[in-house]
Amino acid sequence: MKRIFSITIITIGLALGSCNKLVDEQPISSGLLSSFFHNKLDADAAVAGMYAEFQITMINNSGGQYNNRITWWGEARSDNWERRPVYALASQNEIDFNGLTSTNTYADWTLLYRTISRANLLLRNLPLIKNYTTPGTTLALTPALEASYTAQALTMRALCYFWIARVWGDAPLRTTVYDPGDVAEQAKDPQAKILQQCKDDLQAAYDLTIKGQTPIVFYLGEGAICSIAADVYMWDKDYTNAIKWFKLLFAAKAPTGKVYNAAGTGVTGSGGSAADLQSGPTWNVQFATPAASPESIFNIHWDATANGCACMAGISKTTNEPLIRMADPLWTAWPTKSTALYGTTTATTDIRVKQTYNTSSSTNQPIRDRSFWKFYPGTFVAATATAGYTFTSTNYGGQVANVPATDQTNVYIPMYRLSGMYLLYAEALNKTNDPTDAVKYLNLVKARAGVPTVTTAQFADQASLELAILDERQLELIGEGVRWFDLVRTDRVASIMDPILKARQLVAGNAQVGWGTDKRRYYWPIASTVLYSNNLLVQNPVYNGQ
Repeated sequence: MKRIFSITIITIGLALGSCNKLVDEQPISSGLLSSFFHNKLDADAAVAGMYAEFQITMINNSGGQYNNRITWWGEARSDNWERRPVYALASQNEIDFNGLTSTNTYADWTLLYRTISRANLLLRNLPLIKNYTTPGTTLALTPALEASYTAQALTMRALCYFWIARVWGDAPLRTTVYDPGDVAEQAKDPQAKILQQCKDDLQAAYDLTIKGQTPIVFYLGEGAICSIAADVYMWDKDYTNAIKWFKLLFAAKAPTGKVYNAAGTGVTGSGGSAADLQSGPTWNVQFATPAASPESIFNIHWDATANGCACMAGISKTTNEPLIRMADPLWTAWPTKSTALYGTTTATTDIRVKQTYNTSSSTNQPIRDRSFWKFYPGTFVAATATAGYTFTSTNYGGQVANVPATDQTNVYIPMYRLSGMYLLYAEALNKTNDPTDAVKYLNLVKARAGVPTVTTAQFADQASLELAILDERQLELIGEGVRWFDLVRTDRVASIMDPILKARQLVAGNAQVGWGTDKRRYYWPIASTVLYSNNLLVQNPVYNGQ
């Protein structure tokens, strides 16, 4: 698979040609297509090219560094990260102070549409391969494999459109291949229409997928389809359908062959056990070796040998200082957060802390400043109640040993994993007036982390329990591109970010206006380069002066 990813991005790019039109869907040369999509090898290459485009979109592109859009779109505007003032560029300053403009580096949706174009190409041409091959031969595409590839293309299209809908709101919806002679310009479609297309694609993909298969974690299989669908319905606040998809997820298999949560497929809120999750002391295994973890669902595969350094801002352990770092007070408060939050006098160690970042680096220590190593393998040193967070080893602040340099290490960034889905399920249960089971699923993640569990009596209402679930998601899933969307989905952007923005504005000597009340700022502006290529597009409100 790694070898396919490394070569196919070039192969497919040459085969399909390129042109900056509409949303950067690639116009197809009929001459080139006449010698492509003729057999199984062509289909294999096209599928690998689709995944390669997606990993480039989310992790890096053009051989540069710090272009991990999973972070810029999914977290950078949240309370997880802050700019490094010494190195901050215009794009980072805009994100840090909520002053986004259409010239921001990350306001461009082109790469997501390029992935969508690859999915659309597969969906159109996979059924045609049978016209060029003899059934039963090695070059033939079997009906089962055609169905699998079709399901993966539908799921990838849905996943990309889900990101577009959450980041920009309304956007052009194209479900067909852009050919020469087609009308290039296209107006935006409503977010609701895009989300409905996501739901339709995911249902179609699920129907095509053979159930109960042991998946490869780097491909969009049964568990990934269900997870994305549950996420889409949660975003749409359709908790009944979200719960339906959670249960379908629980019936699917992990890459280890274990059913995720067989007991949870029955009565809503049932099931769930510690055995479903990666054990606490080996929590990092699901990032370093996702295929060996019972809670892995879908990961992006970045091969350092084939693709070079991932070099992700904030979430990579790099030899250079990245443009963002873990924000205060999270960086300083997390090690003692469990004690402060629940009022216990017992010294509690959250096992995720020392497996996520360097708590012992100084505030402005070069290179190692707030080093984030969650996605890298290493030998972690256990904390003790007496030693607190002072460790004996000298490597990387005394918390982790023998971590290879980033450009020598593959990374497998999780898009979905079971603990995150358990917390999202807890949120859905809470929203449907089942706090008892919501707390049960919340406690599964807390117990695995080694922090105090909770009872329903500790929460005065639905809102306070929801906030506790969101707090746990922040700690469990930091670096995985979800925090900003959690704040938007639950309408907590202003309450969380207003005091943070005011504090940043104070330090910078600016007026302390905070977040403001205009929720249209949840969405990004459309990049000016995209607007110039499509006369029917209009800038998102607020950013166009309205």
